[in-house]
Amino acid sequence: MRLNLLLCLFFYASGESINLSIDQKELRGEFHDETRSLVDYEDFSTNLTDYASRRSSDDDKIVPEEQKKQREKAQKNDEVDESDDSSDISEERERDSVDHQHLKSLTAIKPEKHQPVAGVINSAFNDRKTFSCPRTKLELVTGRSVADISPEDITIIAAMGDALATGIGLWPNADIEFRGASFPIGGDSTIDGLITIPNILREFSPKIVGVSHGMGADLPDHQLNVAQTGATTKDLYSQAVELTRRVKKLTEVDYMNEWIMIIITIGTEEICTKCDGPSYNHIKKAIIHLQIELPKALVVLLGPVHVSSFHEQKSNLLKNRCQCSRNQTEGFMYDISRKWSRVWKDLQKYVENGETTRPTFGMISYPMVTITSRYPSGLFIRDRPLLNRRGHNYATKWLWNRLIGGDLYNLSSATLSQDNYFCPSVGCPYFRTYANHKKCETLTFDEAKDQELISHNGKTIKTSRRSIRFLYNLAMVVVGAAFCTVCILGTFFYQRSKTGDHGRFEIVEEPQKKLEEAQKEEQKALLTRQNTRAQSENATSPTGIQLAPMSVGRHKSFLGTIDEKNSDV
Repeated sequence: MRLNLLLCLFFYASGESINLSIDQKELRGEFHDETRSLVDYEDFSTNLTDYASRRSSDDDKIVPEEQKKQREKAQKNDEVDESDDSSDISEERERDSVDHQHLKSLTAIKPEKHQPVAGVINSAFNDRKTFSCPRTKLELVTGRSVADISPEDITIIAAMGDALATGIGLWPNADIEFRGASFPIGGDSTIDGLITIPNILREFSPKIVGVSHGMGADLPDHQLNVAQTGATTKDLYSQAVELTRRVKKLTEVDYMNEWIMIIITIGTEEICTKCDGPSYNHIKKAIIHLQIELPKALVVLLGPVHVSSFHEQKSNLLKNRCQCSRNQTEGFMYDISRKWSRVWKDLQKYVENGETTRPTFGMISYPMVTITSRYPSGLFIRDRPLLNRRGHNYATKWLWNRLIGGDLYNLSSATLSQDNYFCPSVGCPYFRTYANHKKCETLTFDEAKDQELISHNGKTIKTSRRSIRFLYNLAMVVVGAAFCTVCILGTFFYQRSKTGDHGRFEIVEEPQKKLEEAQKEEQKALLTRQNTRAQSENATSPTGIQLAPMSVGRHKSFLGTIDEKNSDV
């Protein structure tokens, strides 16, 4: 009996210890299958620095073996996503939700001398329901130069470039150009159904013109989409000529007094065709043509797409979709990207400091359209290096937030699937260009009236544009007038100095000067008396003696000679 009781107690105690050890293992996570779920990069940061620290801390939680399993699973998911071209619901936020905590990310950075001006992004939107961006033109004077262009100033939208602007392949299972859905120029639907740059601009300026609609390559001239599928940088000049021809035919607006935004997408197809850098001279020629023909324009120059995953952001998935780079190393694509970046940098310098530079023409250049995703392969069209509908949505968000947030919108730490669309900054409610990169100034209507910069009807007083030739002619006129003035005044003072009694730099004391003047007057009077006496004696002499006056010097008295005609005298 006792033996049976001891055996029962023994088995009971051993069972409790086993259960306790199992519970402890479960608490420690040893039986938790973490490979079933991917790390969700939700944004709970308060500044851009927390973005990077959040990304690194999340990556530390995953061991290399688990990362490998996750990549394999992600690739399988990508294949499924490519087939049905569905939206990335697992990455997107709810449409009606706006992460206001995330909007503080651009406010915590204090600008230093070498850093750009920090803007305060305090509002954002996802659709028309959540759109609440303030209207800046009601209070501020905008649109005077590229330093103060707001989204409300854009009246005309245009596009140049390659297939990213033509929208080829966006219609499912059809190799047709869907220009009305491309992210740079498409205007079909609204931001509730299709997110594109023109549809966002419509919320600020409803009367925007030049937007593309529908499908096909032959669209009316009032739709300013001159892009061509398969185009390279050598084709940009001909596109620029065609674009200016269409702009000048617009009847809805006066292009001479309205701002036009031109988005150029080039390089994605060119890289896959020849795997080399762009043609600097052809792009420069196109830019110069736009500068000459369009008075007020903002050009957005976009390079090839760079699609990568969060964990390998330097690896461009475009490499495996191009025939010429498929068997090359990652360093090969990196060298090509550097070539494009150098050309883009040189073009930006030319626009800022070139011979045809003016305040009402500017350019924003981005060498790469950088898109990161947890499922990057799902952003491409099947077996092609072009973006699908989801890829165009991500490109729209990237470009818009970059235009509004500037360099502070760091793509290496941003999550496109979870970011909102930014409203313009409160302190700098303009597109972030090189003109307001380091210093952003705002001007209210009251301040403008005090400075007499606007007329009674509220319009900004326009200053005349001065060309290089005008400045050269003005300089020649000024130099010629100065030369003539010097010659005339020099001759006058030289002749005057010749009649003086002392040198220009000779110092004459006042008493001595008065004494010399008195002596001169006395000598003049003496000479006058002597001449008068000599004339009277010559006229009345009874003896016939003729007095011949001699030449009289300044310090000699009157001298005479006697002509002895009579020997008796």
